[in-house]
Amino acid sequence: MFNLFRKKIVFVVSFVCLSAQVIGQIHTKFQPDYDNKKVHFGYFLGMANTNYIVKFNKSYLADVNGQKVYAISSPSSTAIKAGGLVNVYINDYFDFRFSPLSVAIYSRKLLENDSIAHNQEDKAWFEIPLQIKYKSERRNNSRMFIFAGAKYGFETNIVSKRDGVSKVNNFSTKTSDFSIEYGMGLELFREYFKITPELHFSHGIKNMVSPGNNRSSFLSYVDKLKTHSVTLYLVFQ
Repeated sequence: MFNLFRKKIVFVVSFVCLSAQVIGQIHTKFQPDYDNKKVHFGYFLGMANTNYIVKFNKSYLADVNGQKVYAISSPSSTAIKAGGLVNVYINDYFDFRFSPLSVAIYSRKLLENDSIAHNQEDKAWFEIPLQIKYKSERRNNSRMFIFAGAKYGFETNIVSKRDGVSKVNNFSTKTSDFSIEYGMGLELFREYFKITPELHFSHGIKNMVSPGNNRSSFLSYVDKLKTHSVTLYLVFQ
């Protein structure tokens, strides 16, 4: 799944670079006064490759040294995202942007001993990203940028909830997350709109394991679960 997703990203990035070259050769400059407006609204669609980063505890290390090996991994899964976007112009090089409404559908997995799959059901999350964007000078109808920021998310359709914990398929995860985000993108100006392909990297900071609810499960070996995702977006403004 990850190799297929990586091939898709390479294809899309190559297509975007080729498109930027073509657009760069167009002499007509679309929306020349675009930056004169301080606030722009838009929407986005995205596809993500996501998984948990697993950190084991001392119990696992002790069993490994005692020749009892217990393997727990998190294979990649696909997620979809959609929402609205607000971009605030600061100056010729910096913008501030955030999403007042962003919905993501996740279904992360854990694999026990390479054979027993524990799949979380599809879950809808509301996410609120805050980002600072550093952009290059515009060349005809294209402009590149990089960005960095933070994102807070919370689960909405919880199957089983107690004290902020969602329990599904024999392992529990917390129902809110906080992560750092960074990435890059390319703004492509057209006559009546702007389309922007973006690549986002997200690293969760919060430990998603609830230790008290996992003492008798296979997750008794796990100290921390942190989210990780790579997302390809198309933004329309």
